[in-house]
Amino acid sequence: MPASVLSAYSPTSFLMPDLEASISVLPERDTNPHHDEARSESRLWINQFNKTVYGPKMRTFMDNCNLELINSFCYPYANKDGLRATMDLHNILWLYDEFTDTESGKDAHRSASVAQQALCDPEFNDGSWLCLMMKDFKTKHIDRAGPDAARRFIEHFCSYVKVVGKEAELREENKILDIQDYITLRRETSAVRTCFDLVEYCLGINLPQDVHEDPVFIGGYNAAMDLIYWANDLYSYNMEQAKGHSGANVITVIMKNKHLELQAAADFLGGYFESLIYQWKTAREVLALRSSEKYTNAVTVLDAYGDWVRGNVLWSFTTERYFGTQNTEIRKTRCVGLRLPFEESVNLTE
Repeated sequence: MPASVLSAYSPTSFLMPDLEASISVLPERDTNPHHDEARSESRLWINQFNKTVYGPKMRTFMDNCNLELINSFCYPYANKDGLRATMDLHNILWLYDEFTDTESGKDAHRSASVAQQALCDPEFNDGSWLCLMMKDFKTKHIDRAGPDAARRFIEHFCSYVKVVGKEAELREENKILDIQDYITLRRETSAVRTCFDLVEYCLGINLPQDVHEDPVFIGGYNAAMDLIYWANDLYSYNMEQAKGHSGANVITVIMKNKHLELQAAADFLGGYFESLIYQWKTAREVLALRSSEKYTNAVTVLDAYGDWVRGNVLWSFTTERYFGTQNTEIRKTRCVGLRLPFEESVNLTE
């Protein structure tokens, strides 16, 4: 569809591809049995910091999103301490994401600098909620991980906060990237790398760096990571377009670059999702043929990434984060009615 036609096209709804059918090839697992205890502890911990940022309405909204539940879907094997670490990380990521969504590019870069210094410099302390939160998380969890996993986590988190500043600049410029540049950016802004680092922490595995640099492992790693944020972009599209943030969403990127209307872009995403499932499965099968212990562990880690892919899709329909109180009905019909601009949105400080 030509761009001139695309700009004039205003659908009122679209049908989402059936991602639950696509993930049916992945093993079904129960949610983590330590959920309630770990959630109570994590909620008390994050409340020390989010009350500085969130107003009462936003805190209520975030409570209803049940953010910690995603970890019980995605880390079903974790012990209580491991699950608590994943919940703390997710609460950090959601708080940081919501906070920087309100910042200019310059301010987002300043926040990134605080987070980086808090993780990397033991002497740094500017007294801010962000600094105290990151230092406490590092002490409680990352310092207890294997050395390679801990190093990768810090590198990946620092990369995440740095690129979030870039995302804020693109939002200010109303710039939409091409598909490959968007994939490169989204692999960092999604923060999935940091969640994958905690997979090794929860499993008690410290994969050597040469495994992470193996092309086959990278193929499986990237496929799982892309599956997660492509699903997130699909499910969050309605909310983001209502907030005026849809430029940083793969649906908008596909529409612009392939000159497609909304429904065709959603269908394209569904087909690409299937190809990523195949890529992940192929990498797993190749690594399973290798006999050394480090590759046996690599298969275990890839399987856990598969838990993440499946858990992310299932959680998206149990939370009110994306679809509000219509989540059960939308899961059944997959039909999404587009919100009007800013409809049902909640300001950060309300």
